[in-house]
Amino acid sequence: MTGDKSRASRVSFQQELKDQEQDQVSWISRSSKNQPQWNALGASSLIFVSGGMSLAWGAGFAEHSLHLELISMSVHMQVCWYGAALVGALFSAFLTHRTPQRPLYIFSSCLVLLCGVLYLTLPGRAGAVMAARYLDGLANGLVFVPTLSTVGELSVSEMRGVLAASIEQLSCNFGIFIQLFYTAIWNSGWNLTIVADQVHGLLGIFLGVAALALALTLCVESPVYLLLRRSEQAAVAALRHLQRPSMVTSETFLLLDEHKRYVAGNRELSWGQSLKRGMVPLLKIAVHRSLYVLSLTPIIWVALFETAVKLTPQFHTWPYVVFGILRCVGSGCGVFLMDSGGRKKPSLFGIFAGGSFAIAFATLFQRTPHMISALSILFSFQFFAGVAHAASAVYLTEAFPLAVKPFFVALVYILELLIRIGLCCFKPSHEAIATYFYVVGGISMSFFLSGIFCLPETKLTTLAEAHQKIRKWFNEDF
Repeated sequence: MTGDKSRASRVSFQQELKDQEQDQVSWISRSSKNQPQWNALGASSLIFVSGGMSLAWGAGFAEHSLHLELISMSVHMQVCWYGAALVGALFSAFLTHRTPQRPLYIFSSCLVLLCGVLYLTLPGRAGAVMAARYLDGLANGLVFVPTLSTVGELSVSEMRGVLAASIEQLSCNFGIFIQLFYTAIWNSGWNLTIVADQVHGLLGIFLGVAALALALTLCVESPVYLLLRRSEQAAVAALRHLQRPSMVTSETFLLLDEHKRYVAGNRELSWGQSLKRGMVPLLKIAVHRSLYVLSLTPIIWVALFETAVKLTPQFHTWPYVVFGILRCVGSGCGVFLMDSGGRKKPSLFGIFAGGSFAIAFATLFQRTPHMISALSILFSFQFFAGVAHAASAVYLTEAFPLAVKPFFVALVYILELLIRIGLCCFKPSHEAIATYFYVVGGISMSFFLSGIFCLPETKLTTLAEAHQKIRKWFNEDF
């Protein structure tokens, strides 16, 4: 009997390993097949990398910039990026689902390229750097709304979570890491002919050129947009280009039927009905995205700077690298769980852990002898911020009825920008920093408790099914 049980357990274990290998093979195969869906939005991804660099630069992570003093003294230098992004989001909200998106991506890529040129050629002129920040902000605002509105329409349901989260969250956090990394390793004593801001320019030029190449060659219009224009043949052609091999199959027509049902269902809704259906999702996602904003602000930079200076006054920039790596790795972990572990569990876990670490940091920050512990907790807070907010991009593309989707996406983005602008005007004291983290922790815990009942699980659902879940006040599914 013992031998039979051991043989059965070995067979069971071998079968489990075989199933895991098959799952890995099927995931790789599915990723390869659907690679064109990422390529279609590759330009946006690279523009968001540039945006992440600018967000970090404006938040204070510009230790060796020629304009570091101006960043801390001038609110205009900080907020110009946000103001330009706000204008871009407003403008693109009226273009999304009404005009082709390729020209918008091409124009935005050129803006990023021009931004890099200004950083590279005129690094010492504050006016030129400010103009570069305006251009980069406008580029990010112009692509944010169409990208987050259409990413769910371009992807299959099995890959929608990974695609949406990686295009926006992972790209932006990677840009933040790049900015923190070269800021940390740069040494003004190297006696180089190039300054730190010119490195930003070189990276911007590379990103702009790469984004322009992707926009010109691989951009594909949303099948939903083409169906809204009653161009079914063009929608079939778009779906064909969004998969490998690029040919019309039975799966193509199944996807076409799904999109047609989605468009038909939304056409039946009046504007008033669409607005009403979008209000509950708007509230949920606005809070989620607001917490995302609060995880990287000038106050966070001041907290990191003061903690690091008290530990290593001679070389206080090394924590920037750890800070950026952990945030990016946390985001990557969250992204790749979106279509397996789902959206809800990683979000709630990350928000709970991040809130706990925020409260712990606030407590320790007031006690100077415990700075090494405070720094470790701040690193942990950033890791779980990356995990927690990966799903916010996915919910953003799933949440709203088609008629109001671009406007509600723009509204959420504008709220984020207004919060960032407001925090730039705030000069924190030691006590205010601790209070800030207490507030962030309190909001996180409140959102965690409400999210248990209110956040939906939308993995492996169609866009229509996902919207039906998000628009309910209470969702107990895990």
